[in-house]
Amino acid sequence: MRVLLFQAPVSIRSPHAHLSPPLGLAYVAQFLIDQGHEVDLVDLNLTGLNPLRITATLNRARPDLVGISSHTETYPNALAIAALVKEHDPSIPVLFGGPHTSILPLEVLAEPAVDYVAIGEGEQTAAQLVRALENGADSAALVRIPGLGHKGDGTAVLNEPREPLDAADIGRPARQLLSLEFYEDAHNVLAARGGCPYRCPFCSASHLWGGLRRMRPVADVLDEVADVIRDYGAQHVFFVDDILTLDRTWLAELMDAIEERGGFTWGCATRVDRVDDAMLHRMAQTGCTGIQFGIESGAQDILDSVKGIQKEDALDAVRSAVDAGIAVACSFMIPFPDDTEETLAQTAAFMADIREAGGKLLISYTTPFPGTKFYERAEELGLTILTRDWSLYDCKHMVMETRNFSAERIEALAENIANGLGLSQTE
Repeated sequence: MRVLLFQAPVSIRSPHAHLSPPLGLAYVAQFLIDQGHEVDLVDLNLTGLNPLRITATLNRARPDLVGISSHTETYPNALAIAALVKEHDPSIPVLFGGPHTSILPLEVLAEPAVDYVAIGEGEQTAAQLVRALENGADSAALVRIPGLGHKGDGTAVLNEPREPLDAADIGRPARQLLSLEFYEDAHNVLAARGGCPYRCPFCSASHLWGGLRRMRPVADVLDEVADVIRDYGAQHVFFVDDILTLDRTWLAELMDAIEERGGFTWGCATRVDRVDDAMLHRMAQTGCTGIQFGIESGAQDILDSVKGIQKEDALDAVRSAVDAGIAVACSFMIPFPDDTEETLAQTAAFMADIREAGGKLLISYTTPFPGTKFYERAEELGLTILTRDWSLYDCKHMVMETRNFSAERIEALAENIANGLGLSQTE
């Protein structure tokens, strides 16, 4: 079959944002290619939501199935793409996937232009759906596909959940389908495909993956690194996993293998309580040049409730990384449900301490994404969700109020904090 995959675009791109290739969709694409299907992949972040271009792409690709992936922020644009597909040819089935779809599958299936949803990892679900479509897509076949949502006799049907892929069965993303020359550092983005066992109330990862802990074999990861070095001239790779250092044994094996094979530098994201001084210096010795920590708040009472880390550990981690020669970026969010003027002042002061220690500061608005505790228990936590215009769920707009702050007050405080630290609020 001919399959056309669209990555839904953001409406407004921050000048500080780095445009990265859609790895998740590229994994689905390669899985389908390996099954013998013809696949096109179009990232509309490169061109914007241009109806004429989308129609031209549909005319060129002549797809038997269109797949559309989106995050919460890009979901309205995903719906616009689906409407264009149906306007072009109502007989083309449309499959939705991505984090927003996985969390709110029934809401997505209720849309007239959406025929199917893939919940969780989409590789196998998409491949089995294509096979079912080739064979006539009878309802008996559809209900046997784990992770698929579909429309029965006028009723939305969600099949049994799909188990995540075994680490050894994870393939490679179809980088050959991406216009890599248009991305910043596009060749160097890799995923070890690890999960996150933590349940931070502002993050939907636990809802999506249920505490999944899984890492690809080190040899496979470094074979992919070798491929992007050979094929695209990459000299640096960034691992996009939430917590690369979660499994210390795996990380030690990775660093040993990097020392043996070498030839590149690398960066990652992790938690401050999943590193120590010796680990960070070892990471630097094996080529780690950048790391991002999610610190989120500078008030210990707030950290106890939303992150479970200690301020001292955060400052120690930043100092150790900087001492080892690793560039450090630290993200903060405001406000949390129990934040007060006092705790926000503590956060601003701690951000100044982090910067003095050598860390770059990143600040954003706390956003109650679907699938998070802040979304699902908003009333209990004293949160008022102001809008469900998903396009505003970009961490740059205030979409909620707390028991202590109006949106206008938080915006003013955020501006004061940013100005006091010499930051842009979009950083």
